[in-house]
Amino acid sequence: MTVREIAAMAGVSPAAVSLVLNNKKGVSEATRRKVQEVADAVGYSARVKTSRGDNRRLMVIKFHTHGVTEENQGFIAAMIDRIEGECRHHGFEMVLNRCKADEAETTLRELLQNPPMGVILIGTELQEEHYHFLNLFGDIPLVVLDNDVHYGRADSVVMSNVTIGMDATMYLHGLGHRQIGYFRFKLPIHNCDDRYRGYLAAMEKLGLTVPPPVALAPTLNGAYEDMKKLLAEGKYVPCGAVVADNDSLAIGAARAIMEAGFQVPEDLSIIGIDDVPFSAMMMPPLTTMRVSRKALGTMAVEMILNRIRHPEWPPMHIKVDGRLVVRNSTARAEGGGAP
Repeated sequence: MTVREIAAMAGVSPAAVSLVLNNKKGVSEATRRKVQEVADAVGYSARVKTSRGDNRRLMVIKFHTHGVTEENQGFIAAMIDRIEGECRHHGFEMVLNRCKADEAETTLRELLQNPPMGVILIGTELQEEHYHFLNLFGDIPLVVLDNDVHYGRADSVVMSNVTIGMDATMYLHGLGHRQIGYFRFKLPIHNCDDRYRGYLAAMEKLGLTVPPPVALAPTLNGAYEDMKKLLAEGKYVPCGAVVADNDSLAIGAARAIMEAGFQVPEDLSIIGIDDVPFSAMMMPPLTTMRVSRKALGTMAVEMILNRIRHPEWPPMHIKVDGRLVVRNSTARAEGGGAP
């Protein structure tokens, strides 16, 4: 039984479950009782915290700037579940915490008063302006997950986002599309910035004209509302093919486009990135670049363990490629070339 499963049964967030099971402040008494009742019912018992001399704790910290990653259909949750499973396998206690950018220094100093054996920082929303916070970890082994962080003292595990953006674009070109656009987040996300760079590199290599990206709110509902407005004002006309920053953006935009009377993929072929569960259930099912959450979570734990064993090793960075999953939201262009 994982923290995620207990959270679903109790109707609360995994972070709230972690606070309760680790006897920390930050939740109401009602929530604490509800979580404890579920944990007792399923026979779950958290590891007893160890002293500094017998430290078997690995801390996972979710870094938040604007919180849009919570909208990505469980992508982050799936990585955390894998990390928790790997921690149990290796005999470590996993402690999950949140850290907001505007409270980062205070939060991190408080969390590190009792230093863990290592830290996995989920840095999806981490930007360069936040890198100075990483200095607070000192010599504690640190792996930044889901961000290609350019910080010399931290290891990282991240998707190969530039390659993923290139591969998605090349796939559409292989279907015969020569008019290939891009749906992009309004807010900065390091991963998505790299995906767009991959798209631009592919377009340059192919000698294709790059249209201005279509900026949409970085949530499924936000992208839906923004696209509805663009269509109603005549500022966007679906045509050709498009790469989206992620599946949530693709799904929200596609819904608005089809409600406006256009057809996917007949009027517009759409490819997303991530392969979140809902992408296979939309109509038509979404073609996407699948990224293995299990691989990302597993590699993050393995890297932490290697850093603990070999603190003298230089910083290392692992990139995980995506894999094309073809569904019905893309089709060959009329008179297009071979796939």
